[in-house]
Amino acid sequence: MPGVLRLRTLHPLIEGDGSCSLVYDLERAAVVEVPEELQFYIATALETGDLDEALLAWLVNEDLLTDEGGVGTGAAGPPEAAAWWHPGAPYRVDDELHARIDQVREAAALEVVRFAFGRSFNVSRVKLHLNWDGYYPGNRLLERIVVEASRLAASQHLEVAFELTLDAAEVTPARAAFLAASTFEVRLRCGSFPAGVRGAAAPRWEAEPLVHLLRESLRDRLTVHCVLDRGRLLDLWEWAKRTGIRHLDATLVEDSAIGDGSQQPGRRLELRNDLLAVCDEMADELAAQRLPIDYRPLTRIVDRLMRSECLDRAVGDRGVLAGLVPVVDSYPRSVLETFDLPSLARSFDAGEITGATLETGETEVPCPGCWARHLCSHSIFAASAVDGEEAREISEDSCSLWKVEVEVALRFYHRLAHTDPLQVRRFFEGATREPAQGLGEELGPQRLPF
Repeated sequence: MPGVLRLRTLHPLIEGDGSCSLVYDLERAAVVEVPEELQFYIATALETGDLDEALLAWLVNEDLLTDEGGVGTGAAGPPEAAAWWHPGAPYRVDDELHARIDQVREAAALEVVRFAFGRSFNVSRVKLHLNWDGYYPGNRLLERIVVEASRLAASQHLEVAFELTLDAAEVTPARAAFLAASTFEVRLRCGSFPAGVRGAAAPRWEAEPLVHLLRESLRDRLTVHCVLDRGRLLDLWEWAKRTGIRHLDATLVEDSAIGDGSQQPGRRLELRNDLLAVCDEMADELAAQRLPIDYRPLTRIVDRLMRSECLDRAVGDRGVLAGLVPVVDSYPRSVLETFDLPSLARSFDAGEITGATLETGETEVPCPGCWARHLCSHSIFAASAVDGEEAREISEDSCSLWKVEVEVALRFYHRLAHTDPLQVRRFFEGATREPAQGLGEELGPQRLPF
């Protein structure tokens, strides 16, 4: 094997029988089909480095064994350029700028609006995420934000969108009517979904009437967010279908954070089966030319894959995640809210953090070496737009649940290659409120060219 060739960073997706039919290429955000004759030994071969002639030929043909150089960090400039950055700062995804507003005082909130639009160079859309820890700030403040943002958007020929995070307990008929007459997308936090809610005759929980009230008012502009602790995903999914929810999100809670912290045997397998069932139903609905429920934990990951961005590289302009994306992409929010980001970025860029571990007291943070780090819903970059979701500490339990989500999302992403691309585009434009990139292209048999 020529010395210039190197193996890309790959993760095999293992089936129940131990075979591997798909490989995830972290560097190119690609999912590649494995030929049948290689499926039963490729995972072991990749782990040991014992590559036979047939496997070598396939890896070279798929450009998984490549002469490209490794991916560097800090490409967008020195970390000092973004020394002011914090988890709530404006950030850019493609040609869209996101910013969070959580100031209660009108003057401070409007200053954030002006600051965001002042950084909107070379973007076509600004999205403002309004979150006062789930509280309703009052009609006047919301109106003032909309008026000022709309004025600035018109002067700069930009689109503007608004997302308000709201606790279910804050919903009243008057507020629902106000929001219905506005352009707000609403993310409704409903708390824990109760265990055992199954069937049309199942008892309601306290958030349900408020969900119905907003659903009637907002329709597709409503995203319902629930916490899954003792409740089961398939029960939540069936409830969402009965209720007519269009956009559904859920946060998984690890066993150690539930009740007395005792383990729930088989929960990881149950979750995987539930996620696969949800994935199958979404894919079947798309294939039948119908729009399924948008289950955000999966579609958020697929949307990120569809951008085909290599997130080991820094992206964004100087001062907007410049030099920091390798860090924010590799650590969950709980870590980044504890550490000084510029110094963490300098350590990352200097190679002091090599991907083994970062020790935080007695806790080890393995994120830089984790195969799911680019897609995990709890990395700060992936979760930045998900205001209102509580940042959760990483642990062996939580990481195992999050990796199950990523694995199923990768399978869903691959399955979309065999679905009508126009229907997929229609679904993701509705799910993400923005055009998906490249979905009109012809889909090849092996790799998704999204």
